This record gives sequence, structure tokens and C-alpha cells, in this order.
Amino acid sequence: MQKLLVIVGPTGTGKTALALSLAKKFNGEIVSADSRQVFVGMNIGTGKEAKSSKLKVQSGLGKWTVNGIPIYLYDVVSPDQKFSLADYQQLALEKIKEIQSQGKLPILVGGTGLYIQAVTEGLKIPKAAPDWRLRGELEKKSLDLLLSDLEKIDPTTFERIDKNNKRRITRALEVYYQTGQPISALQQKYKADFDILKTGLTGSREELYQKIDERIEQWFKQGFVEEVDRLAAKYDHNLPALTSLGYRQVIMYLEHKLSLEEAKQRMKFEHHSYVRRQMTWNKRDKTIYWFDFNSTDLVFRTGDLVKNWLSEETST
Repeated sequence: MQKLLVIVGPTGTGKTALALSLAKKFNGEIVSADSRQVFVGMNIGTGKEAKSSKLKVQSGLGKWTVNGIPIYLYDVVSPDQKFSLADYQQLALEKIKEIQSQGKLPILVGGTGLYIQAVTEGLKIPKAAPDWRLRGELEKKSLDLLLSDLEKIDPTTFERIDKNNKRRITRALEVYYQTGQPISALQQKYKADFDILKTGLTGSREELYQKIDERIEQWFKQGFVEEVDRLAAKYDHNLPALTSLGYRQVIMYLEHKLSLEEAKQRMKFEHHSYVRRQMTWNKRDKTIYWFDFNSTDLVFRTGDLVKNWLSEETST
């Protein structure tokens, strides 16, 4: 059975940096599992690796190369293009199998739990076509009303869905009204054909919040406002990509609805909330080997675990 290394954890914990170190050590290549890193031009605010004195970065459609290590599923579509969970699953599985066919170790890295789950747990994702009339009617409803409807028809999805993500809530309702079945019933699992090692980076909430706050301040120094300004000049401000975490607050600043400091504070607050949701999601998976993201011997300890796992006999 082919090997697949997975690195999960809250935003800002250094997952990609660890993946780059392990990829170099174990002849690996990286597949991103981030729902926003797929968008072209959304770089700083999604945490793609930036050029620096330590990193040599070459960027291209669908793939970046950082210090000689390929990272796939960066820059797949433009922000105004649709990109579904089913699209991600198909592309990610193709890339993972391609990496394995070359005798290399695929490393799946990201903080989007549903993307990780779609690959590692083999979700069979419903491919109901978008119903624009129905979607328009649903989008007119308030978030509270949509949540109330979802709780009645699909309590399983209601329990696990991001209660602030109106787009995903709308999609879950849309699938139900189209198929007559809740999306949780349609998202059946099949056996993923990989020998998987899941590792995770974490820390105390206080440490994570501090890291995020420092990261956001660094984004602004790197030109985050300019990045958002370029996107806002080219695309509809109401696109899901541009109303996502971080980008929404800077657009409000550009529209003179917030001061720069207010935009930063809102970004920090909402990133803190996002971290809590990520931690809650990851707690449900008891197969993850957790490491402190601040550990001085992180690469050594995770590398030791990976080395032992790679040396294990696996059934074929």
C-alpha cells in the first residue's frame, strides 16, 4: 500500500515549513489542502510561501516550487471561478498518485479539514449541479433562518458545519432540495487506498493567538493591502474568495468603511475564531500524532516518526 504523509493544524503553526523540511529529508513533494490557496493572486493572505533570503520561490499555475520542492494545488483557478470540494478531491488524488508513481513521498498539508477528510477518508462527494434559481432564493434568507432549516433536515451536517459560512450552509440545503437526501448521507466514505500517517502541529490558544497576530502584522508589511487592492480592481467584491477571512476586512478598509487599525483588529479576532474551529475539528481525529509547533526539535522529532513509519512493512 502506498504511503501518504499528512500534516494538519491551525493556521499559522508552520505546517508548510515543516513539510518542506520533511520533503527534503524523505524525497517528498507537497500537495496543498487549503481552500483559498487554489486561487491565483491570493498569496499573502492565504499563507503561500513568500520569496525571502531563505526561500527561493518559482510560481506557476497549479504548482509553486520552493527551494526545489514542488507544492501542488497553488494557483489552480482565478478568484471568480468555481472550485468545489469534488474538484479538489479529484485533483489532489491525481497529484498524490502521480507523486507516488515517481517513487516519492506525497505530503498533504493544510488547515482545511474537509479537504483533508475528502482525501484521507475517501468521501464520495455528491455532484449535484448548482441550481442558480434555488441558490438565489436561499441566499436571500438570513443566516439564522438557513441554519434553522439545516438543523431540521440534516442535523448531522448542522453539528459539524461552520456556522458562519453562509456559502457552505446554502450548498448543503441546495443539495438536499435537489436530491431529497441530506448531504451527510450522500457524503459516504470509501476505503482510502493509502497507508496514512497523520501528524499535527498545535499549541496553547495564547501561543496560537500571538503567532497569528504577529503573522497578520507581517502580512501588512509584505504588501497585503496592495494585494487586495489589485484583486478588488479586477473582481467583484462580493465573490466568495474576496469575502473570505482577511480579504473582506481589507476591502472594507479600501471602501473607507474601516480604518486600517480596525481592519487589522477584525482580522485578528476572526482568525482567532477560525483557529478555535480548526482545533475543534481536529480533536475528533484520534489518529493524529500531535507536536508543539514551538518545539525547538520539531523537525527531528517528526522526522524520527516518519522514518520509523516508512520502514514499516505494509500490506499490499
